[in-house]
Amino acid sequence: MIRAQPFDDLNGMAVLSRLDPSDLVEASLVRGASVSHLALFAEWRSMVPVSVLNLVLHDHSRAGQPFAVLALVNTGQAGVASAALLARSHRVHRRALAHAALQIRDDMPKFCAERGIHRIEARSWRDHPTAARFLRACGFRHETDMPGFGADGAVTFSQFAWTHHQPKE
Repeated sequence: MIRAQPFDDLNGMAVLSRLDPSDLVEASLVRGASVSHLALFAEWRSMVPVSVLNLVLHDHSRAGQPFAVLALVNTGQAGVASAALLARSHRVHRRALAHAALQIRDDMPKFCAERGIHRIEARSWRDHPTAARFLRACGFRHETDMPGFGADGAVTFSQFAWTHHQPKE
């Protein structure tokens, strides 16, 4: 249903220039100001050389259309990485996003073990309508809500994490 390929400029721009409205709001809230697809592309592109993983996901049910970018970067702490995903319409690509979440969940333990990663962190805007559900489907657990984000400090983000040895709930 989905195909993951290394990030490339044309497919990355195809995603970042047509983001889901909630993903674009989240990206702007992180920065404290409106952000253009060109600025997002420049930021994402600059991560390529330092990423553990930087992919464009393609939706086979839509003629291989690129629908999401996914990156994993080391945080500078031993065995800890940070994950980010931005996608086109979550409604249009809901099945592809669901398949991506399951593939991530299934592949993450082996991928991380091979690279010495024991913890992956991801943050999302608390009011994002689909981010928390996606992260949980990937195997992440909610850790805490963190107020104080955005230009005026009135925005709350949620911290999620996947750990190699997660306790059973």
